[in-house]
Amino acid sequence: MSKKLCCLFGNGVEEIELITPIDILLRCGVDISLVSAHGNTEINGAHNIKFIAETTIDKVIVSNFDGLILPGGPSSFTLKDDAFVLDLVRFFHKAKKLICAICAAPLILQNAEVLQNVNYCAHPCTYDALTDADKNERVVVDHNLITAKGPGTAAEFAFAIIEHLHGKSMASKIKTDLFF
Repeated sequence: MSKKLCCLFGNGVEEIELITPIDILLRCGVDISLVSAHGNTEINGAHNIKFIAETTIDKVIVSNFDGLILPGGPSSFTLKDDAFVLDLVRFFHKAKKLICAICAAPLILQNAEVLQNVNYCAHPCTYDALTDADKNERVVVDHNLITAKGPGTAAEFAFAIIEHLHGKSMASKIKTDLFF
């Protein structure tokens, strides 16, 4: 059975961090639902690329998903204080489901209180708030948490998710297919 991930994003999302993992994950059969963190499905990216989500956060049922992806970008600075977003992250965490965050999105994880006693990385712009972030690694996997530094690590982030969901051989196959 195919794995199903919830990709939650809002206005100001970093486009590369949204599109690259989705594209790569779809290539190995992962089912991804694009979910707006806002009340409507139209989202504007950080560089004015427009996206249409399939649904909105108020309609998400955690039990329908194997994990959560949080792309970063300027949207993370708003979403980190959104009660609905924080509750959704907590539900995924409590259910011990996969949680993936890239760039500034670990700020959301911090505010949802899911970064205690785990290794993670994040974009350097967050280091004042995320003092325990690994400053050397590009992607960090710690049990059910996968984090990455930023746009330039979006493909590596996706391959780490594939490896977690489908194993090293599937991740290697997709890398080969993409000439990575």
